[in-house]
Amino acid sequence: MFSLVRKPARHAGSNIAYAIALATGVAVGAVGISAPAYAQKQQKPKNSKGFITAYSPVLELSKAEAPDEAALRAGIETMVAAIENEDDRYAAGAFINNVGVTLQDTSVQQRGISLMIDSGKVPPEQLGKFYYTVGQLAYNNDDFGASREALMQAAAINYTDSDVIPIIADTYFQEDRYEEGVAYYKGAITERQAAGQTPPKEWLTRALATAYNNDLAIPAIEFAAMQARFYPSATAWRDAINIQRNLVLLEGPELLDLMRLADRAGTMEGNRDYLEYADAADVLRAPGEVKRILDKGIAAGAVNRSEPAISDALSAASSRIEGDKADLPELEAEALGASSTAALTLSAADAFLSYGSYDKAEALYQAALQKPGVNASAANMRLGIAQLELGKVEEAKVSFGKVTGQRKPIATLWTVYADQQANGTSASAMEAAADATEM
Repeated sequence: MFSLVRKPARHAGSNIAYAIALATGVAVGAVGISAPAYAQKQQKPKNSKGFITAYSPVLELSKAEAPDEAALRAGIETMVAAIENEDDRYAAGAFINNVGVTLQDTSVQQRGISLMIDSGKVPPEQLGKFYYTVGQLAYNNDDFGASREALMQAAAINYTDSDVIPIIADTYFQEDRYEEGVAYYKGAITERQAAGQTPPKEWLTRALATAYNNDLAIPAIEFAAMQARFYPSATAWRDAINIQRNLVLLEGPELLDLMRLADRAGTMEGNRDYLEYADAADVLRAPGEVKRILDKGIAAGAVNRSEPAISDALSAASSRIEGDKADLPELEAEALGASSTAALTLSAADAFLSYGSYDKAEALYQAALQKPGVNASAANMRLGIAQLELGKVEEAKVSFGKVTGQRKPIATLWTVYADQQANGTSASAMEAAADATEM
């Protein structure tokens, strides 16, 4: 069942340990640093005399068994004011970070590590880790703008020890900037796809949840389709289909094409699904399809035959099928005639599609597409369905690719389904894939 929370929770990975080993030559978590320890990892620093004068008494303060916190904080300000060069800045930052660890004050840590970065003295191979750490510290301090800036710097230099993308997106969400956060996710996912990589499931799940909960219909539909493509399961397919039903006002013919996919993908569940399918098919236009889908629902135990809406629809459909089928040959001949209109040819194609005569439906849709004034999106959508039923997967994908307007997201889902059918991805295989992903 598709269940999402309205207010995004903070990213679970953003809780950090305060004493972070940065491997910079300065032991983060230690009380302080000495000039010799600093010099061991760097070219001998050239600290200014003024800075050393300000630094030395604060260093002594920090060495006390129970340092005077107020004096230590005041001393830090004096030391920062005395910075004259980048060696001073790096040493001050390292010291301030260590004081922050001692005081368990992440804002002090953030300030210290930021000073180290600003000095330009951080070894290039460690810079990504520094930016990432500042980003997490800032996030925990609710300084989401600074967090985002630092994490984007880490991402820009390809820091890969941790996944920064969800935290960056979450900095937008924490500021209620949902459209921007969702757009950021989309950009990151697009980059992964362009590189021939599968976007992480966590990205898709989080992006989809946020888009859906904040009524961002288009991105929600797009993320749901990606989830069905990259992490196929009956649940993923059900979500992809139901999100379109819930967020987009679909007319009967459009809804019918979506419900046909629900049936094909095996996501039909309760009474609502079967009744919506039957209503969209319309007992006057497609009595055979209405009867077929309701009979299927009854056989599955999802539909109660004795329910008035069901029994009435079945009775009306059954009374029309024989006469409807008898008219098909004449309808076909008229539709293929030189004087036939686009609307008549398209209507004839729909009739044959509804009875499962996919070869005749294909020919009629192709004929309709040659006529002026045809609803090309409707014709291509259903031509693709007929072709897929005939096993013509590549042809079907070409047809789906020509669909525009309101039906385009539906055609996109049909294309995903066509790809998976070509790869032999059955409903049971989709569930097995989902189970394997969760392990």
